[in-house]
Amino acid sequence: MQDALYLSIASTILVSLLSLVGIFTLILKRDSFWNLVFLLVSFAAGVLIGASFLHLLPEAIELSGVESAIDYFLVGFVSFYLLERVLRWRHCHEDECNVHPMSHLALFGDSIHNFIDGVVIAVAYVTDINLGILTTIAVISHEIPQELGDFGILVFGGFSVRKALVYNFLTALTAVLGAIFGYFAVAEKFLPIVVAFAAGNFTYIATSDLIPELHKETDSGKSLLSFVIFIAGLLLVYAMGNLHAH
Repeated sequence: MQDALYLSIASTILVSLLSLVGIFTLILKRDSFWNLVFLLVSFAAGVLIGASFLHLLPEAIELSGVESAIDYFLVGFVSFYLLERVLRWRHCHEDECNVHPMSHLALFGDSIHNFIDGVVIAVAYVTDINLGILTTIAVISHEIPQELGDFGILVFGGFSVRKALVYNFLTALTAVLGAIFGYFAVAEKFLPIVVAFAAGNFTYIATSDLIPELHKETDSGKSLLSFVIFIAGLLLVYAMGNLHAH
């Protein structure tokens, strides 16, 4: 049983290190980098929408029922609307805003997401070691594009590349906290609430911050490519969900 705790912590540390994948953008030229950031934001929007409606919300419904899941989904959505208003008032009360509120929202939302990943990994290891290994592989599969997208959101929102890497890594470490919590509490009582709440968070970020920013692109070719990348994000989450189910 204690082995499950050690394996859970080791697995979530490995998952957290994936947040540093954005370091590869340091070798790109500035124009190429910003083109990549635009695509990453498109991809992140698709991944967030997909994660919300193809993974998190259905799981919350299965665990707690439709009404309860929708209630906490709405609480998550509305709370992020309120949080953004507060952040916008604090950070953007002057004429120029160097760091957009969506960056802070993304950090907070990603912390919840990573915490949930940690809980799920720990519960899987407690249930069966092999199941824990398979769950870790599934999480890694969807974390690579997720972390790239999160990195893109932070840079797009005003963070420097190095600062985005550091903050993204610190946020990723919440998976370790989730693993410890999941091991000792199993979190069966609170998991449906956290899952539905996170779905509301992700939906707000994608629909209120990311997609409106993508609409500002006037070049038809880039807009079409952005849509294709968005759909790719959705399809990847769908594929990963089917892989995990099997």
